[in-house]
Amino acid sequence: MKNVILFFSILYSLNMYSQEKPNYPEPEKGMKRVDLKLPKIENDKEYKVEIRFGIEMNISECSEINDFSFNIKNLEKRYGISPSRFPYYVLPKEIPTDVLTFYKSNCDKAKTVKKKVVSSQNILQEYNGHIAIPFYIPKDWTLEYRLWKVNSEFKNAEL
Repeated sequence: MKNVILFFSILYSLNMYSQEKPNYPEPEKGMKRVDLKLPKIENDKEYKVEIRFGIEMNISECSEINDFSFNIKNLEKRYGISPSRFPYYVLPKEIPTDVLTFYKSNCDKAKTVKKKVVSSQNILQEYNGHIAIPFYIPKDWTLEYRLWKVNSEFKNAEL
């Protein structure tokens, strides 16, 4: 009898655990899902991840554009399992962007080139190489990241 109870207890536990998969929605029209899957590294506690967005734009050959800005508050954090497990991020489809352009002198501003421009805002978070983090972004945007190695020693600030 004990074996039967133990068997059903294990079966029940496995069934409960298997139902804990995140429920991510399908991307809306004009959007795409990009999963940020980080490489596995040793000592992952020593790393942070910087996340930025990019857009390819047609700009004048004369312009000096290095980045664009948008309201980072529009990036909404949601969860695949409520209330707070398996986070994913959503940007609105029609997010307004601001591009500050400087022009070179003595140049034909009518000629355009396609250039990748990266956002000036970034997200800095803890490294997590175990699960992919989904981002729902407009179709013409890209998601980029870079790793930062953290020096875990704090130093006293002196006057």
